[in-house]
Amino acid sequence: MKRFTQIVVILTLICFAFFACKEDAPTKPKTSLTATALYVLNAIGVSISQVDLETNAVTNDIVTLGTWPNQLVYRKGKVYAINSGSNNIMIFNSDTWAPEAPLALGAGNNPMNMVFYTDNIAYVACSVSNKVLQVNFSTKTVTKTIDAGVGATGIAYANNKIYTANTAFNGGNYTYGQGTVTVVNAQTGVKIEDINVFTNPQDIAVAPDGKLHVICTGDYFSQFGKVAIIDPASDTMVDSVIVGGTPGIIRISSVDKLGYLAVWGMGCLVYKTDTKEITHGEDGYFLGKGGSGLYVDPLGNVFVSVWEDDQVIKVDKDGTVLNTYNVGDSPSNLTSKLE
Repeated sequence: MKRFTQIVVILTLICFAFFACKEDAPTKPKTSLTATALYVLNAIGVSISQVDLETNAVTNDIVTLGTWPNQLVYRKGKVYAINSGSNNIMIFNSDTWAPEAPLALGAGNNPMNMVFYTDNIAYVACSVSNKVLQVNFSTKTVTKTIDAGVGATGIAYANNKIYTANTAFNGGNYTYGQGTVTVVNAQTGVKIEDINVFTNPQDIAVAPDGKLHVICTGDYFSQFGKVAIIDPASDTMVDSVIVGGTPGIIRISSVDKLGYLAVWGMGCLVYKTDTKEITHGEDGYFLGKGGSGLYVDPLGNVFVSVWEDDQVIKVDKDGTVLNTYNVGDSPSNLTSKLE
């Protein structure tokens, strides 16, 4: 029942996000410097926590974010916070936490996730407007608006193209249409095509062989988790993995070629991206808790957000707990300087 309630709350926030379009005034930051760091988005706390991965020291609530923050992205000394309700992107210096002026995306978009193409150009998936926005951080402007599918959510970059997962969720009757992935030329910002995948595609990760792995969650009661594998050379679905459960986040270890699929409140399902072998066991989950956020570092260690415990847990590829970090209120999305 608790999981159902969480899902309803999340869907309600997404459906009403277009009512919020105000600019956010960042709070005065607390200085916190570290050479290597994990950044934690605290969803209910509406803040960022920083974990020093050398000393394991945690600094909580460093800055305050906007309405319904959904994703953090680190790139070259800056942390970008995508605020779904505020329809903007906040930008912070990762050493001093000094803020820049936010990049306004416009009302009614509900930005969910962002991926960089160059240091200044990025693409943002917007679930309410069903658009992909090309943005320029040098000029702080939206430079292109591109039609995607219904419920544009996950986004990734591969082979000079942008791929966006479209959930096709119908808020009127709580059903899902045909799941698709929209393909956009990253250089020109022109849509190329839509690729049909399975029900409710939510997130995308690029495997070591360059193929895209799209996690399709299913409808939460009759259709369950599948991974659609897309070859960016042909933009066709060339393979799939039936993983079960209701995973909504995918991260891939380039070291071990393992795909980790976070399931809210349950932990992770795991499979081998090269052989498609399921390794999490028939009924078990990797780690067995958390699942609101996920990050895999370059060494193959896995960081899993535990929403209810206000923690992030670090484990190795065998599931051995290496460390537990007490962070802010309801941790979700994770990013790192190690990327």
